[in-house]
Amino acid sequence: MAVRCGALSLSAHGESFSYLEKGDWQASLAYRWLHSDRHFVGDVEQKQRLGQGSEVINRVHTFDLTATYAVTKRFSLGLTIPFVHADRSSLYEHDRTNRHHMQAGGLSDVRLMGNYWVFSPDNNPNGNLGLGVGIKAPTGDYKATDYRFRATGPELSYVDNSIQPGDGGVGVLVDFQAFQKLFKNTFGYMNGTYLINPQNTNSTGNSVWDAYILRGGLSYALWPSKGLALSLGGRVEGVPPEDAFGESQGARRPGFAASIEPGLTWTYKKTSFNLSTPVALYRNRQRNYQGRAGDAAFADYLITSSITYRF
Repeated sequence: MAVRCGALSLSAHGESFSYLEKGDWQASLAYRWLHSDRHFVGDVEQKQRLGQGSEVINRVHTFDLTATYAVTKRFSLGLTIPFVHADRSSLYEHDRTNRHHMQAGGLSDVRLMGNYWVFSPDNNPNGNLGLGVGIKAPTGDYKATDYRFRATGPELSYVDNSIQPGDGGVGVLVDFQAFQKLFKNTFGYMNGTYLINPQNTNSTGNSVWDAYILRGGLSYALWPSKGLALSLGGRVEGVPPEDAFGESQGARRPGFAASIEPGLTWTYKKTSFNLSTPVALYRNRQRNYQGRAGDAAFADYLITSSITYRF
């Protein structure tokens, strides 16, 4: 799995394209599920791993609780409190013969974001560009432990960095979102987030790595009077081999997945529900900053959903 479960919110933005009024509050609960077991070196799948039964399997459930307050119609603040439960099973981390599980969970890295609409919402109801910047606090456990079952007996050890709830570093988030009405009932959308982690490594020797996600596509109001819209777009997410700032040492599995992302949004009065299922079309486990190759397990698809209520 390329992206640490708590590093970055990967839940889809709802394509409802409506503004908050000054003084409004918005609460949302977002959920993401993944099951990764397909190993890649570069973009070449290691199909023998499934045949041998030696694949590493990660199952991750992520929940994001977000409260947003509109300071003005153009500027809002959002606080995200994420929780995660992750299970990892493998042979090589144990006795290399029997499959055992290691788990981690709890609070992940809390994020505070400020977002600003570049153009006046009153004068641009059908299109706008929003820019955001925020901070990621190291509130998640980056030293979670569980037992490895060695031939000599159980041994308490750090879980793999892919399922650690936190990364141990203070990060900076930069974000953008844009939408534009193209035809009747049809909008184009694009949004993305980049997590800047300038810290090199944490005390476990793991890299405190950057992460990113970029999405874009079309949304069509299939049944406007009932608030039902469908969307179809593309999605790229991953971990770069080198960070944008600072050193890039320590253990990391850089790589990215490119997916097609169908989605559905239903809005009723002050409540909005979004569901999307990104399906991977291309996966690439990149070499690290020193040029060393390695493998990583990717998911075939994700399930992301969110429910939002405006006060």
